[in-house]
Amino acid sequence: MHHIYTTEAILIKSVPIGEANRLYFLLTKDLGLIRATAQSVRSPKSKLNGHLQVFCLVKISVVKGKDIWRITSVESILQNGLIRHVGKLSVLHNISKLFLRLVHGEEKNEELFESVKSAYIICRDADLSHEELRLTEILTVLRMMHFLGYIKKTEGLSSFAEGTNITPEILENFSKNKKQAILEINNALKETHL
Repeated sequence: MHHIYTTEAILIKSVPIGEANRLYFLLTKDLGLIRATAQSVRSPKSKLNGHLQVFCLVKISVVKGKDIWRITSVESILQNGLIRHVGKLSVLHNISKLFLRLVHGEEKNEELFESVKSAYIICRDADLSHEELRLTEILTVLRMMHFLGYIKKTEGLSSFAEGTNITPEILENFSKNKKQAILEINNALKETHL
């Protein structure tokens, strides 16, 4: 009998497999980054299909197979979780793309999960200006790189890098440190050849 793991997850990316299956890249609270398949999810009768949308926050149950995880059930944590705003989708896409370049293998990192979740929630719920969206992206990338060990403590940025929550007030305070954060991020990317 296989053990079923249930955890919060953010769907980072999905790839079609065959006629009706799909592979998902999931950032989970308890398991880290996992790859999981959903059988027949693309068929019209699938119970999972409506809940498995990229950038959605879900509660997911998975079992470990021989080579890959398999999704057994899923439920939406936040109702109306789909984001349709082009600027917000762009921010989440950029965060996800870099996340997949930086993270390899399964390893629990709750702070990393919470920082990406916070970016998702503010993009979903808040009416953000173009500049606030840009600050959300920069702050989330700074935090991701900090929690993964690519950026060490830096004077003036530590309080932002070590946090996980994002609010309009935090973005306003962070705006004064935007240039320094971009410099730190670019230096870290350059040093790691990412």
